[in-house]
Parts: sequence; C-alpha cells; structure tokens
Amino acid sequence: MTATSHTTNSESETSDITSEIRRALSRLETLNRETADYLKALAFILHRVAMADNELCAQEIDRMEQILVDHASLSRSQAILAVEIARHCGQITDCGCSYEASRKLRERLGEDDGRRIHNFLESVAAADGQILRSERAQIRQISSELGLPSQF
Repeated sequence: MTATSHTTNSESETSDITSEIRRALSRLETLNRETADYLKALAFILHRVAMADNELCAQEIDRMEQILVDHASLSRSQAILAVEIARHCGQITDCGCSYEASRKLRERLGEDDGRRIHNFLESVAAADGQILRSERAQIRQISSELGLPSQF
C-alpha cells in the first residue's frame, strides 16, 4: 500500500465518522424539547454516578450508552453522542448545573420512573464490578435531589 492509498483510506474513514456524527446530531435535533431535556438530564446524572470515584471506565461508558439505547430508544450512535456530551458538560459545569439536571428529571418522574432511574444509577455504579462508597454517596445525593424514597 502506498502512502497515497493509506491517506485516502484514512480520509475516507474520517469522512464516514464525520457523516455518522452529523446524522446522529441531526436525529437528536429532531427530538421534541421535553424529550431532549429529559435525555440530557438522564445522561448527566448517569455521568455523575460514573465519576463519583473520579474515574470513568469503559464499562461505565458502555452501561450509560446501553441505558440510553434501551430506555430512551436512541440509536447506538445517538447514545454515544449523548454520553459524550454529558461527559464534556460534566467536566465544565458546576454543582448548580448538576442540581438543575436533577430538578428537570424530578418534574417528570412517577414512582415507577423513580425506581427505574435508581436502578440505572446502581447499574452504572456496578458496571466495573464494584460499587464504591463514593458512588453510593452520589446515588443517595441524586436520589434525594429526585425526591426518591430512601428504601430503593
């Protein structure tokens, strides 16, 4: 393989990835505002739990993406993008934004939804095979913000 063909393949792969990102963004932009806000808040609180131990492992990322695929009916590429957006927002926001995400979710939750969200939080925390004290504390904090019963 020549340098030119390698460059062409590399450019083609980059173009394919770029196209897929743009398609996923376009599909996310077609969501109604309420659904988009819900998904953003859900991805954000899942990220909060994943980062409670100051580490984000591949298993936690995969679990967050799978929750969005299964629960929110997003495509895999949309879920990947939503988790990446939540990761970057989590890196640059303050606690006020964290509470805002929880408040938006709280406004929409019924009792069954609350149990499901709590299970999602636990699932992300356990994705790497263990739930640390810091992750349990973050789950309790988020559950409190969401107004969930303590017996979940």
